[in-house]
Amino acid sequence: MRVSNKKFFLILAGVLVLAYGIWQARDFLRGPRIYLESPQEGEILRENLLAVKGRAYDVSKLMFNGRGIFTDENRNFYEETLLAPGVNILELYAEDKFGHKKTIQRMVYVK
Repeated sequence: MRVSNKKFFLILAGVLVLAYGIWQARDFLRGPRIYLESPQEGEILRENLLAVKGRAYDVSKLMFNGRGIFTDENRNFYEETLLAPGVNILELYAEDKFGHKKTIQRMVYVK
């Protein structure tokens, strides 16, 4: 069975249009991405002052423990917070312009 050149180019054009549509929708499909570099889960700290840092991509809203924070031009964020002695649960929340949400929680201990 031989496919004519016209059918081949129509199929190829359809595949290219579909691939381009998926490429353009990647931010919608992927949602917000946040990477928390510090602190690590279960980290034991000797001081009450903690530096929280990481990167955020495709984010329109970024919050740390219910408080809005911002990224720099390289998408890095840095926030310092005071912790209570004992167990502390930290929450980083991100939302993109399409309403997709992502939350990261970390538990740290202060001696």
